[in-house]
Amino acid sequence: MPYLLVRESYVDGYCTVDGLPINEFRILGEKCCVQSDHKDEKNRCIEFPTTPINILNCLEQMGYRVVTSGAFVAGQTSYEKCHQKEFIWTLHRPATDIECL
Repeated sequence: MPYLLVRESYVDGYCTVDGLPINEFRILGEKCCVQSDHKDEKNRCIEFPTTPINILNCLEQMGYRVVTSGAFVAGQTSYEKCHQKEFIWTLHRPATDIECL
């Protein structure tokens, strides 16, 4: 699947990459100069303790381009605090770029 989601959590300060092929986990970590804190190879999800700018720049070097972005807030009412605040980017890599890696 050539689409990825990059999530920045405002609450805990981590960036999560969903949908990355397993063989690219290590490549992304090396390009970002950061070790991942959590890997879920079954669901193709990896978490990094770094800024989203660092992750997005490294993914751009790997051939991915941002398609959409937006902020999401869940659980916000007048009597409760925000349970979840995230900024999410959707990235895409054309099929021709996959072969170049």
